[in-house]
Amino acid sequence: MAYLVLARKYRPQNFAEVIGQEPVVQTLQNAITSGKIGHAYLFSGPRGVGKTTVARIFAKAVNCDKGPSAEPCGKCSICAEIAAGTALDVLEIDGASNRGIEEIRTLRENVKFAPAYARYKIYIIDEVHQVTDAGFNALLKTLEEPPEQVIFIFATTEPQKIPETILSRCQRYNFRLITIEQIEKQLSAITKKEKIDISREALLLVSQAAEGSMRDAQSILDQVISFIGPGQKIDEAKVRSILGFTGQGLLLKFGQAILANQPQETLDLVKEAQASGLNLHQLTKDLVEHFRNLLIAKISSTPQELINLSQGSIKALKDQAANSREDALLNYIEKASDLENQMKYTDQPQIVLEIGLVKLSQPYLSVDEILQRLETLEQKLSGTPIRSGPDSAPAPGVSPGRKIIENDRGLKVDSSLPLAKQWKVILEETGKQKPVLAVSLQEARPSNLQGNILTLEFGQQAKFQKSTLERAENLKLAEEIASRVFNAKIRIKSVFGTGMEEIPAALEEGIEIEETEVILPNGDDLKQVATGPTTAANDPMVQKVLDIFEGEIMPKTKDQGRNA
Repeated sequence: MAYLVLARKYRPQNFAEVIGQEPVVQTLQNAITSGKIGHAYLFSGPRGVGKTTVARIFAKAVNCDKGPSAEPCGKCSICAEIAAGTALDVLEIDGASNRGIEEIRTLRENVKFAPAYARYKIYIIDEVHQVTDAGFNALLKTLEEPPEQVIFIFATTEPQKIPETILSRCQRYNFRLITIEQIEKQLSAITKKEKIDISREALLLVSQAAEGSMRDAQSILDQVISFIGPGQKIDEAKVRSILGFTGQGLLLKFGQAILANQPQETLDLVKEAQASGLNLHQLTKDLVEHFRNLLIAKISSTPQELINLSQGSIKALKDQAANSREDALLNYIEKASDLENQMKYTDQPQIVLEIGLVKLSQPYLSVDEILQRLETLEQKLSGTPIRSGPDSAPAPGVSPGRKIIENDRGLKVDSSLPLAKQWKVILEETGKQKPVLAVSLQEARPSNLQGNILTLEFGQQAKFQKSTLERAENLKLAEEIASRVFNAKIRIKSVFGTGMEEIPAALEEGIEIEETEVILPNGDDLKQVATGPTTAANDPMVQKVLDIFEGEIMPKTKDQGRNA
């Protein structure tokens, strides 16, 4: 008898043998048991996960001589014919070669005839997404109201290409990828039956190479068995050699060179990989997996549950990840993934790989580190002393280091900025909420932040501005804004300071007015000597000052003129 490949020899013959599709199987069994059998089903999912196999088992279950049954007997004539592919009432159609309107019209005509001897006539159309739009349109009416004893089962890897009008007439079942553990367990059972001596590490490699497809895994295992020859033990090294996988030792060398920022070493390792006959595209995929494993070894307390490697290999990963940072590993995974995508479409894989590895080997700096360096450089260029040592420690309650804060008005503040810059932010934010208070604060100078007390100095001429700040509602608002900027509970202390006799900021524009008195709400006054013909009552700048300080213009008396 001719050799039967493993994928055909060990194809599931009943629902119990289906691996990894428990939700689909359970739903179909319940439908059969309850007698709620639909007239159209759509099985969608990746290749090699059991779509056509489940369709055949379903056909046996509903047509079994002892059914309909949740588990076909597999022994009656109809079960045997369906398994052999010779049943007249179960037709498997290739959607790629029967995609036109003529083929669909023929199918429509045949649907009218009753089953030859089975309970249901079942049409299994594989890769149904390749049917043309005209073919789907011809099928619509029949699919919506087929004869009572006809069931359609569509299988596809690309459900998005099927018209919505077809999808809405089908019960849809999504098949998922099979896990590496499930594939490895099934392959282990097969190799025991076939009396093949193979290590668990080798089976894990085969399972990993299958990428979730049981059929692919069985085909790869067939390939490995053929290459090794009868009677020989199959180990991990041989499987890596056959499949072109990168050895764990070489991956650790690549990881060490990249983490140590040694581009020359990575180029030497590429040369070593080529000399070993490794596939360079596979090498980039393995590098992505390696950095992923390093990240898991770094952050997980049970990496053995997430990494399909031996205990020795996991220990080596932990050792390599110990001196690396999580953000750096995430960066390496992202860049290695981009490199792997580039390798798919290049005609010069060696050059693309070498350039990518040189980039990966450059020192990694986080955004915070880059900004900190820029700030240090800015301070050096401006001549501002760079604080260091004990005096540079942040005030209690203030978050150390760089921290970006976003307040309730969307203002983003860096709590590591110098005090003067933070004061500017406080003024800007106060101006948005209460301009009158902001004008008063412009006359102050932040002299000290000790503990959680922010000291503001006012000049002797700024009595009104100081008293404006000290009003309860204004002081509360100023402290709230300062607390958001410094990310701490700030209290403000206002004092009269020295060297604060400059012209008030609100009057720096040099307003030309007649000799007038601006009478302020608390009795203080601001006097200016006229230098031109403009009248105070009509001058827009004067009106602006009056609005800001909530004052009014009073006529000058003779006594005031003599005292002025």
